[in-house]
Amino acid sequence: MRLAPLIASLLVACLLASCGDGEDRSSPKSSASSSTTGSDTASPSASVTPDEPSYRILGKVGLRKALLKLDDLPPGYSQDPQSEDNGNKTFCDYKPPFVEKVRVRRDFVKGAGMSAELVSLILRQFGSPEEAQAAWKALTVALKTCKSEMYDGSQLTYSKLSAPKLGEASLGLKIEVDDYALLQNFVLSGPVMVSAGGGGLMNADADVVAQVLEAQVKRYVATATE
Repeated sequence: MRLAPLIASLLVACLLASCGDGEDRSSPKSSASSSTTGSDTASPSASVTPDEPSYRILGKVGLRKALLKLDDLPPGYSQDPQSEDNGNKTFCDYKPPFVEKVRVRRDFVKGAGMSAELVSLILRQFGSPEEAQAAWKALTVALKTCKSEMYDGSQLTYSKLSAPKLGEASLGLKIEVDDYALLQNFVLSGPVMVSAGGGGLMNADADVVAQVLEAQVKRYVATATE
């Protein structure tokens, strides 16, 4: 039984869903021009207050550079070959008002077999902070009624978790499936939704997921506002 690929597949689907029901601390007031997907060109966002960062809209190359690398992970992880991306699987298949213009992902694994622990990171960049916030709010509404669903032959049950207070809004989610749990944290930061998820059959370390998420948010913000 190939346990690691199954866990990775579920992590990918749920991370792509970028679920809502998070804590909204402030509304992104800046607006950004349309993104470029094939280069590292970037456009500054406009109409920001002095207290708010001015996010650049990154190309796919630039957004990928904003992902954490292996050396940024806690000891013991190796980089996992990227799994096939089957597109956006939303919670209970709700219809989002906007979809991201650019999405990049990186996976890591610790251990092997029954003791394998996986961590997945995804950056989803929308056309503007306003689009990202609208998508976040729609996802919040969706999760108020979406508590479980069938995915790829497995029953997934969702419950809210506390999450690090980062960005404009953040949330945590526990996904129970079969005999194990997947933990996910999400942050809304300007035009990007940052996702960090992890889990395994033997252990799902919430501290590691939170630690990696915080590092990923800092890395993205530094890249997009430099």
